[in-house]
Amino acid sequence: MPIELKRRLTSRQAKYGLNTAIYCLVALAIVVVVNLIANRFVKQIDLTANKRYSLAPQTAKILSGLQKDVELVYFDRRNNFTSVRDKLDMFPIKSRRVKVTYVDPDREPSKANQYKVKTYGTLIVASGDRNEQAKGLQEEEITGSIIRVIKGGPKNIYFLTGHGERDLESTERLGYSAAKKALEDSNYKVNPLSLLEQSPKIPEDCTLLVIAGPQKDFLDPEITAIKDYVLKGGRVFFLLHPQTPLKLIELLDQFGADAHNNLVVDTSGLGRLFGTDELMPLVVQYEDHPITKDLVNTATLFPFASAVHTSTKAMAGAVFREIAKTTKNSWSTTEVRSKQITFRKGQDTEGPLALLGAGTYKPMESGDGAKEGRYVVAGSAEFLANSILGFPGNRDLFLNAVNWLASDEDLISIRPKDPEDRRVDLSPSQMTMIFYGSLIVVPLAIVLSGLGVWWKRRN
Repeated sequence: MPIELKRRLTSRQAKYGLNTAIYCLVALAIVVVVNLIANRFVKQIDLTANKRYSLAPQTAKILSGLQKDVELVYFDRRNNFTSVRDKLDMFPIKSRRVKVTYVDPDREPSKANQYKVKTYGTLIVASGDRNEQAKGLQEEEITGSIIRVIKGGPKNIYFLTGHGERDLESTERLGYSAAKKALEDSNYKVNPLSLLEQSPKIPEDCTLLVIAGPQKDFLDPEITAIKDYVLKGGRVFFLLHPQTPLKLIELLDQFGADAHNNLVVDTSGLGRLFGTDELMPLVVQYEDHPITKDLVNTATLFPFASAVHTSTKAMAGAVFREIAKTTKNSWSTTEVRSKQITFRKGQDTEGPLALLGAGTYKPMESGDGAKEGRYVVAGSAEFLANSILGFPGNRDLFLNAVNWLASDEDLISIRPKDPEDRRVDLSPSQMTMIFYGSLIVVPLAIVLSGLGVWWKRRN
């Protein structure tokens, strides 16, 4: 080996170069190993602040519990597939039973004809011999289609009418149109029901009866029909208010729920954080129950509410529990018609106060085959109003209660939320400053710094 070559290979510069090369190779090897491990054990990590690339807990729960294979078939022009891949490809990550297929109907018309697809941007959810066209491409719409395909036809929910109950079709702030849509999106069919007839009877196909804020009292045959329905294993959701009719209160007493008229006042100040006042109490404390188990650290709002306690007059076989309570800085008064409400020590009831409870009824002498009656009592009919249902936890609490009543416990969870809009709005002057700063100031600073270093070393 020539002396000059040997000297260069053993020089300090050569050693530094060799060390650098080794470090680069080691770093590259580490990156390759980490990627292999990640691809094998970690399918996806979402680091976005609003979890934009993660499925909601309810969707993940449903997918992980699938017992049948599900195929999502998306029909569109091929160059449009990229726009939906981030959304649709999250589903098979959560379950090996989910498969996503992208089809260009112009290239595969037979496939489009099979599912009767006529427009671009159509998603078909198929499982076995069932298939359904999703209403849209939002996560909730896709999840709803999966539920309907897996579980079959919708269950019937009847809303009682004839006593001044809330209007299901009304889109006004106190209407129930948003609640109706939420139920229909969750595989339930919503129907009105009147018991104002000679021999009132609740339909055989009724999965759940909802009594939403009645203003007028019931007839005795109506009360008898509702009671018999629960005794035979029926399910009822009672939505009350501070002036609930007396006969309904007496019926609830028999099932262990004391809902005698009162008005809850919340003086904790928490409501001001959400723009509410003292007559719109917040619930932040939940007991261990299937309805509320996923609502930890989630607030729900109960405007103009009546407290619901456990009654001492419950019939044998009826068990009622308080499961959602206000803070201790709240109280209830029986002076519900008073224009000026002040706390009266020794007369008013101090918090925490339950605003929602759940109960079951099963005859004491029945065997294991007897159907269990279930009922939920909410102290506010307005917590489902259009203007309130969008409050952070109200919609989940409502649908969780419906799922429990309808024996759809596998659907109880936190549902998909609308993507959070995190855009940054800039004024024209701010945009001009960013433009010149990024394209002129920063590059010029780098060039000047380089020239300064060069000049210093040269001298």
